[in-house]
Amino acid sequence: MSDSPLLGKMDALLKKHRGGDALPASGASAAPPSDAWLPVLTDVIERGTPPAPVEAPAPLLTAPEPPSAAAAETPARGLAVGDTLTEQLMSELAPRLSEVMEKQVAAELRKNLDETVSTLLAQLDVNVREIVREAVADKLKPPRNPST
Repeated sequence: MSDSPLLGKMDALLKKHRGGDALPASGASAAPPSDAWLPVLTDVIERGTPPAPVEAPAPLLTAPEPPSAAAAETPARGLAVGDTLTEQLMSELAPRLSEVMEKQVAAELRKNLDETVSTLLAQLDVNVREIVREAVADKLKPPRNPST
């Protein structure tokens, strides 16, 4: 295993901090020197008593249980549980989905409204300029002589 230069460097580092062979030949764990600061996997580190395991809340979606005799007798019960789970999920998700949909729809409407208003303003500007130009041209025309 020491063919790789990286492994050779690791062995040298372990020898430096363990004081001797990196891996004891006998298989028993050799005690590190008192001045070694690098912990090894065989060191036992005690830090008080471990906390009692906390029960995790039951997940909403669980793996289906194998069918038993009672479950085979009442297939409607399984459907009722599925319907109840569906209703529970929908009641929890409905407000969140509504909020997300409302935000997306509002953003899309705002964007479309801005585009439409800017297009209409550009068309209105062209139309107003044309109307003003025609009105000014009509006022600047010389009056018609009724005698001719």
